[in-house]
Amino acid sequence: MWQRWTALLVGFLLPGILHAEPKLEQFFAQNCVKCHGPEKQKGKVRLDKPVGALFAVEELLETIATVLEVGEMPPEKEPQPTAAARAEAFQIIQERILAQRPANPLKRLTRAEYTNTIGDLFGVDFDFNGLLPPDHVEHGFDKFGKAHLMSPHQVMAYLKTARFIAERMLPDAKPGTRTWEFDVRHFHGSKNFATGGGGDYRDGDDYVLTGFRPYRSNLHFSIDPESHEQFVIPAFGVYRLEVKAHSEKSKEGEVIGINLGDGRHPTSFRNIRRIPMPHGSKGFATELTLKVGDQLAFTFDSARVPGRTLEKKPHKGPAMRFSHLRVIGPLTEQWPTAAMEAILPKPNMKPTELVDHIALLLTQRPLTAEDRKAFVEIAQTLEKSGASMTATARSVLIALLTSPHFIYKSESPKLTSVELAHRLSYFLWNSVPDAKLLAFAKSGELGKDPSAQVKRILKDARAGRFIDDFTRQWLQRDKVDNFGPDVRVFKKVRRMTVDSMGREGRELFRHLLEKGLSMEHFIDSDFVMANDRLARFYGLPAVKGDAFVPVKLPKGSERGGLVAQAGFLKLTSTDFATSPIHRGSWILKNLYNERIEPPSDILINEPDIRGTTTIREAILKHQELESCARCHSKIDPLGFALEYYDPVGRKRGEYRHVEELPVERNGTTFTKKLKFTKVPIDATMQLPNGREVRDLPTLKAALMADKELILKGIIGKLISYAHGREVTLADRPYIDAVYQVSKSHKYSLRAAIEAIVAHPEFGRK
Repeated sequence: MWQRWTALLVGFLLPGILHAEPKLEQFFAQNCVKCHGPEKQKGKVRLDKPVGALFAVEELLETIATVLEVGEMPPEKEPQPTAAARAEAFQIIQERILAQRPANPLKRLTRAEYTNTIGDLFGVDFDFNGLLPPDHVEHGFDKFGKAHLMSPHQVMAYLKTARFIAERMLPDAKPGTRTWEFDVRHFHGSKNFATGGGGDYRDGDDYVLTGFRPYRSNLHFSIDPESHEQFVIPAFGVYRLEVKAHSEKSKEGEVIGINLGDGRHPTSFRNIRRIPMPHGSKGFATELTLKVGDQLAFTFDSARVPGRTLEKKPHKGPAMRFSHLRVIGPLTEQWPTAAMEAILPKPNMKPTELVDHIALLLTQRPLTAEDRKAFVEIAQTLEKSGASMTATARSVLIALLTSPHFIYKSESPKLTSVELAHRLSYFLWNSVPDAKLLAFAKSGELGKDPSAQVKRILKDARAGRFIDDFTRQWLQRDKVDNFGPDVRVFKKVRRMTVDSMGREGRELFRHLLEKGLSMEHFIDSDFVMANDRLARFYGLPAVKGDAFVPVKLPKGSERGGLVAQAGFLKLTSTDFATSPIHRGSWILKNLYNERIEPPSDILINEPDIRGTTTIREAILKHQELESCARCHSKIDPLGFALEYYDPVGRKRGEYRHVEELPVERNGTTFTKKLKFTKVPIDATMQLPNGREVRDLPTLKAALMADKELILKGIIGKLISYAHGREVTLADRPYIDAVYQVSKSHKYSLRAAIEAIVAHPEFGRK
């Protein structure tokens, strides 16, 4: 039905578009070619070409439509077209965009999707970060098919990963389990590091960690008490760690980090797990999937970070004492393993039977006769050579894991029932559909009314992957800790407080989704999501433990909403200073879903900021240049309204500019001494629509006035994530329909997601 409607739409629109081309060419000639013609090509855009040639460039078409719609072009100082002429030109372009709706590009599994898929299919917990390269990010997301190019390096990485999986899921023999015991004699760490803090040390039967220093302070261990050679994992598998440890000089819960890397040279530690240690805890036990050669080290992640100083000072804060470690593994709960039984359900399988079984297991659909033939030949060749059934299954598994049938998401122009189930599950689970979803799809009911399945899927624990992954990319919350804070300036901001800042956006999204609450809370709310550390940082009533709960804000509080979160405010700052441009552009990109790119001639036309004495003066210089003004007139007011919040998201009444001054000692120059200068804040600016913003409350009021634009922007982000492509003007009917459904449910986030899945566009390639 939807396809027929689209065909009719194109059939009606296309003749009209062709007829309208002379009108559009005339509009460009009268209003645009002065700056975008044979003599000048501002922004490297030329509009004196036939309209048909311009229409062939999708991104240019989108840009022209956008600037016409909002009235950004022609510039204010130039003669302006009539409102009717502008509207007519925009209508012609919009109709063309609607007539050439973009198809969803071919997409492959991202690294996260690949990991989850293997885990769900076989019940294993593999970490592929060291095997598969990170995915390219396009417009904020790594799911965009446009960026899923397959380089020779990528091909080899998939082959290496497939071999890793096959060799570990189909071993020839049961691995043996061993136990290793470590005490203070085997423990090693960082002693008396040069920049202060007291160092780590042995104290009787304990080894003591005093500070969080991911590049210095850690506890690692050796096999031989007389050796400093670090213990390494001898075989792949699941290992159980039993640790005796407790904190001292602390009245609250602490956090231990488990890291992979050589503790002797911990410059490239990779944290794989954080273990909460409630007050009074005497230790913990956890299980990890580790591979050959892995080295383990512990860090005291919640420690107070001492300031950097040239003097060594005794440590007076909390410490973490370790007395014993037991490592047991690799663990094997059953033999054959669940993965082995899934891949080889029978001891003797014919080549055709083996291929069909593994292919259906991996792809959840049968292979075509032609594709099937190649894999069967692999199995037959190995069978004839006398290879064992296990060895044959390994080779078939490797071949199928490296084939497009598994790596890529197969989609027809109109999705089949199974393809629709896959799109839904990779949207909300980042993994393959389960048996219930597949059965519902094959019955034909999924295409008619998916709401029951969407509700079930969102209640499942696997929906946490969607919440994690979407908020990580949309809010860039994994980058909150990329910079500082510099402990010399922000002495009371603890490491785990920053970690909690990065989690707040995720928890707000989760709460709104689980409770069916309004997306308006992303703009402003009368509560925040906080754990013990974040509640303390915000000065709110005490919260017990590390779990996030909704906390009612006191009257007059400016918190609430995404832009008031400390994580966002820190993300858009550096070690020392805030960045109004970063804050403003983040709001435009991630709330309004506007595409902001610097003009192509930005390097040539940088503003002259000589003579400026403040950040405000320097930034306002951008608006004096036509090439910069288009974006900065929108960016700067949004960012400056947040200047009353410092780089870690705390309220401030004035700037505290920081300079690092050189200090000479014993013939060596250090950059250690800091100079602080107080400067008044002037945050008042006007948005392009004339509305004044001067602080966080007035900014929230301005954002709430744009509620429809922002909620549609968030819906657009969700659609981009679900479809693996950027939304365009052609998606406006899709976005508008979802918005209206959500509006009828009090702007519910859950209702918006259900409406995305229920819309006919969700079932199209």
